[in-house]
Amino acid sequence: EVKKDGKIPPFDKYAVGEIVREAQRRSGKKGELTLRMRELGGLIRVSGDIAYQRGAPAVTVDDVVVARRTARSIEQQIADRYIESSAAYSMFKTEGSEIGMINGLAALNASSNMAEYSGIVLPIVAEVSPSQVRKGGRIIATGQLGTIAKEAVDNISAVIKKYTMTNLSDSDIHLQYIGTYDGVEGDSASITMATVIISALERIPIRQDLAMTGSLSVRGMVLPVGGVTAKLEAAAASGIKIALIPKDNGQDVMIENRYYKTMEVYTVETLRDVFEYAFVDCPMKQQYLDKLLPLNEGGVSTVKKIEPPPEYVVKHAEPVREARRPAETEAAPAPSDDVQVEEVPHNLERGPTDPLKPFRG
Repeated sequence: EVKKDGKIPPFDKYAVGEIVREAQRRSGKKGELTLRMRELGGLIRVSGDIAYQRGAPAVTVDDVVVARRTARSIEQQIADRYIESSAAYSMFKTEGSEIGMINGLAALNASSNMAEYSGIVLPIVAEVSPSQVRKGGRIIATGQLGTIAKEAVDNISAVIKKYTMTNLSDSDIHLQYIGTYDGVEGDSASITMATVIISALERIPIRQDLAMTGSLSVRGMVLPVGGVTAKLEAAAASGIKIALIPKDNGQDVMIENRYYKTMEVYTVETLRDVFEYAFVDCPMKQQYLDKLLPLNEGGVSTVKKIEPPPEYVVKHAEPVREARRPAETEAAPAPSDDVQVEEVPHNLERGPTDPLKPFRG
């Protein structure tokens, strides 16, 4: 792109590393790079234009970061508008605690027309009512759920019955996905639904400054999902303070360092880990943690906090002094074999980490 355009300044090594990192971030998976070169080419051109306008001799990391927020495809801009309109009329809370209300995380899928995932906070509300039919209790989920999402509801019912011994036969549990006018597909909200159902049944408050995403096996283990980076960025932008993601997705996290300043990200392995962080401390919470103790080997919590990667350290060297020239009337000294040449420092020093290596959680 630089050679083809002819006007784009060269990229310093940190800017190149940021482009590679962005290619990995847009792939949504660990150890992979996106093959959507058209969008990456646009990012490179916009980065070069920004550096060119400010008269810089080379494109820096800051130029790439600014360009990343402006170089969006038409399809991605449409997705951004959808997210902005949803946020303007958001019906979720980010403070205090509530019974039967939780913040899930969803992703607009990166289809063939979209360069990357876009995340959104997905609130879910649960309410319990007596069953109209004796021993005919069921879980009723609304919000245009797809086939996989409906099957996830059945799996959740099995997990709750097996590990919590909660009687669901005499109660109807109503689940409402708020704002899902275009439907919901996938099972990434499984741990979210399980948590809000237990909250509604046992009247356990849930932290509202917390959001989560993750699939759930019938054995109570949290399974990986897609679009984790986009979901986390949406959570941080919405005011969420704590986010829970599956353990196996820990290496997929490629969020910007600025989001770590306002939100903590934790990986969870079991449903017990989820309850430990999602529920507000109370006697009933401890009872459920004790019931789910067999899920954690040795009864030890597997929750781990994801730390931000080291930031690039870019230092600019002081101007190099010009060497003194001998007077025109004086003869220049003869060169010596032991002349010491002072090394001129490069204007970019190596940072604490190699930006070309993919971040591993």
